[in-house]
Amino acid sequence: MNGSYRARVLSRNGCSPPWMDRNFETSTRSSPCTSPAIASTSDSCELLGDDPRSASSMRNSMFLFNVDGNPEVIDEMEDIDERSVMHYELGFYDKTDGGCIRGTLTFALRYDFIHRVLMLHVIRANNLPVEDKGVTVDPYVKMYLLPERRGHCKTRICKKTNDPEFNEMFSFDVSFNNLANRMLQFTVYDFDRFTRHGLIGNIIMRDLFEKSDLYTWTEYTMHIVASQNKNDYGDLLLFLTYSNQEEKLYINVSKAYNLRPMDITGASDPYVKIEQTFNGKRFKSKKSSTKRANLNPVFHETLVFDIPSSQIAETNILIQVMDWDRIGKDDLLGCCILGKDSPTADGKTQWDNCLNAVPEEGQLKNKPVGQWHSLLSEVPEAFKNMPKAKK
Repeated sequence: MNGSYRARVLSRNGCSPPWMDRNFETSTRSSPCTSPAIASTSDSCELLGDDPRSASSMRNSMFLFNVDGNPEVIDEMEDIDERSVMHYELGFYDKTDGGCIRGTLTFALRYDFIHRVLMLHVIRANNLPVEDKGVTVDPYVKMYLLPERRGHCKTRICKKTNDPEFNEMFSFDVSFNNLANRMLQFTVYDFDRFTRHGLIGNIIMRDLFEKSDLYTWTEYTMHIVASQNKNDYGDLLLFLTYSNQEEKLYINVSKAYNLRPMDITGASDPYVKIEQTFNGKRFKSKKSSTKRANLNPVFHETLVFDIPSSQIAETNILIQVMDWDRIGKDDLLGCCILGKDSPTADGKTQWDNCLNAVPEEGQLKNKPVGQWHSLLSEVPEAFKNMPKAKK
């Protein structure tokens, strides 16, 4: 993984977390601001227990998420997902330079089968950047289990240090079978008593099982990635399939990353709106579901358009990621265009690859063609004022 993080299985020989020591005082669990401490997203916090199940049986219980009910597309989607998403979680995506790395965060994970919680030990951060206000920062870390983000954990504030030692323990109430669909997000802040806390950066760990089955404690050190620059409006992963026999276009809205926060809470309520255009006019329009308070939403929803094969080559697809608003007009978070008139190379390439794909023998549809799209800030003029077709 390009040296982006390291993982090692912890043992009791001098490198175990403190709560694995039999002399560890359970009284430290009462406050999340003592070190070491135990906190939880649920009402109860318990120490670790031993689990009788073997590591191999745990791996067999992992759950595969099928995005559209068709088993034949799983391998294709897994492959492009691995190659594309990896750059985001590990801090090496090509839209940023070396300045996007804002230090490292070291933590450990283990699943407690007795209490059915994911245990998280936030150990330390290193080489945090100095902001304008002085020579040190006052860092703390918030943790979310994506995609729900219903609850979060927060470390204590470490004053005046660029290399904070947190040594705090937290737990997330989640079943083991659901872990394969979850991502762990860390957001590192610089505390400020008088103004809004500064955002140092984020980590998103997509595959919790990549280096360990979580049967034993595993330690990770990952890069903290800077927040978006002013020209970055997030990214959207789409899968396209066109069936000439059915004359249907299948658009799978998979997931988005690093969307702009639009609400006062620092989040957005995104959904995806897709419009079919042909001969300079807008035709059909469909929407995904709305994901509340989520800048990294996972949709896995397939929207289907009936498009005759005689029109598909001249068709363009306008895709807008919108922020749902209870009062007033929904805001545009970003957009992309698929088709021959797309202003981006990705939009043209994915469209061409989709139309030129050949289905396997006995199949009505070809394999889905996946592509990440960097979102544009505004709808291009050629599509913005496009009239709707008469019914």
